Amino acid sequence: MSRQEKRNQPSSITSGLILILLGVLFLLITLDFLSWSDLAAYFLLGLGIIFLVESFSRSPKSTNGKPPLGKILAGVILLVIGASHVFDYFAWWPLILIAVGLYLLIFPTSKMKAG
Repeated sequence: MSRQEKRNQPSSITSGLILILLGVLFLLITLDFLSWSDLAAYFLLGLGIIFLVESFSRSPKSTNGKPPLGKILAGVILLVIGASHVFDYFAWWPLILIAVGLYLLIFPTSKMKAG
């Protein structure tokens, strides 16, 4: 497998999973298991799960062997926003965003070089 094929593999898997998620959600709406008003919440919940699974899988590892922090944060944020709508905790999810932002300000992931 060439380098280009290996680089595009995680993005094509993610794209396929997102299309499957949308298909399942639209099928559940058509069969009256979900309503249209719940679509966004379940989509964000599923998207957060997809990002987390992809970030912890073996293929998208960065050069230092650790999963990418950006995908993990995006997955957690989407998961929390979606779950807050699904489980009707809509009032508190902005606090999660504030906490993550404060964490990133207090504990930056990369240190500036002196010079």
